[in-house]
Amino acid sequence: MRNKQKMLNPATAALCLLAAALPCAAADFLLKDHDKSSQGQPFWRRKLMENEPVLFIRNEGKTVAAGKLLFVPSAKPTVMAPDLVMKYEEGKDYVWKPGSDTIELTVGTRVPFKTSAEMVPPPGSPNTLMGVLFSEGRFFHELQVQVSYPHAGGWPLQDAPPAQRLTRSLAKLNDKQTFKLVTLGDSITEGYNASGFKSSEAPPLQPPYPQLVADTLQQRFGATVTLANLGRAGTGAGWGLEMVAKVAAEKPDLVILAFGMNHGEPAAAFEAVMRKLRDAVQAACSGADIVLVAPMTGNPCGFPPERFTGYRDALRNLTAANVALADVTSPWLELLKRKPFSDLSGNNINHPNDFGHRVYAEVICQLIPLEAETRGRGAKVAK
Repeated sequence: MRNKQKMLNPATAALCLLAAALPCAAADFLLKDHDKSSQGQPFWRRKLMENEPVLFIRNEGKTVAAGKLLFVPSAKPTVMAPDLVMKYEEGKDYVWKPGSDTIELTVGTRVPFKTSAEMVPPPGSPNTLMGVLFSEGRFFHELQVQVSYPHAGGWPLQDAPPAQRLTRSLAKLNDKQTFKLVTLGDSITEGYNASGFKSSEAPPLQPPYPQLVADTLQQRFGATVTLANLGRAGTGAGWGLEMVAKVAAEKPDLVILAFGMNHGEPAAAFEAVMRKLRDAVQAACSGADIVLVAPMTGNPCGFPPERFTGYRDALRNLTAANVALADVTSPWLELLKRKPFSDLSGNNINHPNDFGHRVYAEVICQLIPLEAETRGRGAKVAK
């Protein structure tokens, strides 16, 4: 397992900067809220937005760049550099007006930004794909500043109901048994564009979502959780069928199957191949639970959202006893109603950034709640 203290220190530092600027009661509330968020609570359940990414863009005809927030801050936001070390200064680097969900940069800002023309380069330009600015590695990470703030905003989507399908995993974790997680998927699962991933490595070195899930479950339940991440870039569910023996060799307690971004066939064909993969994993790993992941959507410039909602609905047809759906598609589409894709992606095409990897982990971990949390939400988990 990764060193948790190393991973959490930068985020905690950002929180302390924000809390220091607030009255004592508000600061105490934020710190308590952070205690819950550290166990993988989805961002929409919290009244502290922590490290929301913003890629500032100066539109044509404007003298300064601006960026949108998911919620209207109820107190001054803290704006940090992508490494979560350097703090930008209000008035010197940016301006925020109370009651607004927009931050504007100053003329002499130190905050990185792009122009709207740079985000849509001419045909044949370098770092261009599907007509938009594109790059792998840490390019976009270094443009996306991190904004933290308290808010009173709502979220229109309902939480997934407390899971009743992953009872075997819940029983083992609640009993603090050693627990093995295996993830199988494409480049998102392999870890692309997380700041802790090898090809994009940059501070704060956040792990990809599979490690975040393993870390959250270990912290949440106090069990020893180990991870085997078998994700590989450029793959689909057909390749996943070839990997079932390797999945079984890991003797998993929980298998996460996350495909869809590299598929282009109609939803019915995607459902058919995912059904084969689900059945093969069930046959080879008879004691394991399975989570099917409905993925984020790709950049609307080249990926119609209907493709991904169709895949999400197809995966819903595959849930069964010990098989649950982690629906990342629905909250991702809601995010895109409030923020541009370039705020949320690590390559501006088809990979999440650190925030997106956290969304993946938070959605998955909703399916594996503490017993106390489940009872509080009106259901009981059977062991």
